[in-house]
Amino acid sequence: MALSTKALAGLGLLGCLTACSNGGRTPPLYSWQDFPTQQYLYLKGQTDPQAQIIVLEKDVQKAQAKGLALPPGFHAHLGMLYATTGRTDLAQQEFSQEKTLFPESATYMDFLLNNLGQKAQPSS
Repeated sequence: MALSTKALAGLGLLGCLTACSNGGRTPPLYSWQDFPTQQYLYLKGQTDPQAQIIVLEKDVQKAQAKGLALPPGFHAHLGMLYATTGRTDLAQQEFSQEKTLFPESATYMDFLLNNLGQKAQPSS
């Protein structure tokens, strides 16, 4: 039995309405919170590392409460802030977490982990 054009259009409309029943929104993949703003402020030199740590730690709690993942780079940035404030144990945890969650970052995270706590070598 062949369906008429009107019947096919009706089925298409029904399918669209069903798909859009969640308000047309796809749930977020990551909990971005204040992360992009914090990165920008850090790169502009307009924030204190300890103040950023406090904001980002709150973002971790918010994401966990909502059951959302943190975005790529979040743990690396937080680890860098920890390293800047001398808390290398926490920096190591964050770099390792970034490497675990985003394996494509492994080379860079390994570099940071290997150089954690070492002074930068002067260029000759």
